Amino acid sequence: MKKTSTFSPTRVSMAVAVVCAGMSMPAFAQMETKLTGRVHFDARGINSGLDEINDRDTASVASGFELRRARIGFTGNYNKQIQYEGVANAVGSSTNIIDTAFINYGYNSGANLRVGRFKQPFSLEENTSSNNIDFMERSYVNQMIPGKKLGAMIHGSFDAGFTYAASLYQQDFNELTNVTPAGSMAAMRVTSNLSKLANIGGEGTVVHLGFGAVKGNYRQTASTSSDTTKSASTTTRSTVLSFRDENRGLNNAYRLQIGGSKNVNNAYGVTADETPNITQAMQGLELAVATGPFKFQTEYADSKYDASSTACTTYATGACSAYVNAAISASAKAKYISMIWNITGEDFSKTYSKGAWGSIKPSSEFMKDYGGVVGNGTGAWQLAYRYSTYDVSIGQTAATAVSTNTMTTYVINDGTGANALSSSDAYTSRVQNSPSAVTQTVGLNWIMNSNARVMFTFSDTKFGSSVEALDTSSNSDTTKSEQIFSVRTQFNF
Repeated sequence: MKKTSTFSPTRVSMAVAVVCAGMSMPAFAQMETKLTGRVHFDARGINSGLDEINDRDTASVASGFELRRARIGFTGNYNKQIQYEGVANAVGSSTNIIDTAFINYGYNSGANLRVGRFKQPFSLEENTSSNNIDFMERSYVNQMIPGKKLGAMIHGSFDAGFTYAASLYQQDFNELTNVTPAGSMAAMRVTSNLSKLANIGGEGTVVHLGFGAVKGNYRQTASTSSDTTKSASTTTRSTVLSFRDENRGLNNAYRLQIGGSKNVNNAYGVTADETPNITQAMQGLELAVATGPFKFQTEYADSKYDASSTACTTYATGACSAYVNAAISASAKAKYISMIWNITGEDFSKTYSKGAWGSIKPSSEFMKDYGGVVGNGTGAWQLAYRYSTYDVSIGQTAATAVSTNTMTTYVINDGTGANALSSSDAYTSRVQNSPSAVTQTVGLNWIMNSNARVMFTFSDTKFGSSVEALDTSSNSDTTKSEQIFSVRTQFNF
C-alpha cells in the first residue's frame, strides 16, 4: 500500500511558535485599525419673521439642506496599550481638514497621556459623541466651551465610577494664538457616577455628577467683516463672544467684539496685525440621572471674559500720532435642562461609560442584518424636551489714550500703498443683538439600529431684545422670536 503524507495545521502552528520563540517580543506586536466615519444630512425650515434677504453673506435666515457633518478616518491600537485616531472633516471652509488626530498612551487606566487634537475635558454634552447626543444640536453651553483643540492631556478612570482629566491646549491650529508659554489655555473635568461611588440608586441607575473649568488667555487677530449691519465694515475687530440660535438659526444672535488695528508696518517694513488679548475663566457643573428608559440631564456654565487691545487712532504721514488702549469685560451664563424618554424601553444605564453617554442599541432593530427584511423590527424611539438659555452682561468698557512713544517700534506707512490706513479704520468695539435668549426644543428620534437614526426637532426661541440678521443688506427688519423645524438622517460606522 502506498504511503501518503498529510498536512497538519496544528503541527505547522507549533513549529512556527518554536521558531518565533527565539525572536524578539516586538515580533508579536498586535496592530489593530478600523475605518470610522459619519454622515449627518439635515433639512431645515426657519420662521423668524424677517424678510427674505437676497444678500446671503450669513446663514442666519437660510432654510434648506445642509451637510452638517461628513467625516472619514481611522481608529486603532498598538498592543492594546497605545490608542490612536485620525479623522478628516470634509465639510466646511477651513483649509485644515483635521477633525481629530491624537495618540493616547494608555498603559495605566488610572493615568493616560493623550497628545494631538482632541476634545478638551469640559461638558458632558461635548464629551458625548455627535452620533449619540439627544438633540440635533448641542445647547448654548456648548457654544462657550473649547471643544477640539491641539494640546496634551492626562486623564484616567476607575471602576468606582470616577474619572478625571486635565489638559493644556492652544486656542487654534495656529500656534500664534498662544500668548506664552505654549499651551496658554488649560481645562479640567472630574466626574463621578454616584450610583457606583456611593451606591445610590442600585442596578440600572446612573447618577452622574461632574465639574469642569477652563482658564487662560490667547491672542486673536483682528480683521474686517462683511457680516455686519447695513454695509461692509472696514473697521478691524476681534470677536470675544458670540451665540447662534441653538437650532442653527440666526447667526450672531449676540456678538461682542473688541476693536484692533490692522495693516500696520513695523520697523522692518512688513505688515503686522494687531492681536487683541483675550482672557477666559469658566466653570461648569453637570448633573444627569438615568433610571431605566428615563434620563434627566442639566448643565450650567459661567464664563468671564476680559479683552484688551492697543491701536492707532490718528494717522499722520509716515507715523501714528495717537494710540488708544481698549478694554472690555463680560460675564456669560448658559444652562439647559433636558428630559429624554426611550419610548420603546431601552435602558440608559447600559450606554453610560467613563463620564459620557454612548449609543442606544434598539431592543428590536429595524433591520437585523444584511439579509433582513425592512420593517421586521421597530427600532428604538425617543421623545425629548430641552429648556436652554444664555445671558450676557457687560462689566466694563474703557478706552484710554496713551503716549505716542509707547509703540516707537511701529511705523505707519505713507498712506499710498496697498496697506494704506485712513481715518475710516476707526478703532471701535461693539456689542450687537440680544444679550439673552430662551430656547425650548422638542425632539422625536428614531434609532433604526446602532449605525443609523432619523431625528425630528422643533425649537422655539424668544430673544430678550430685538435682533436683526447681521448682513451686508439694506434690510432693517428685526425680530424677537424664531421657530425652526429640522430633520436629520444619520449614518455612522
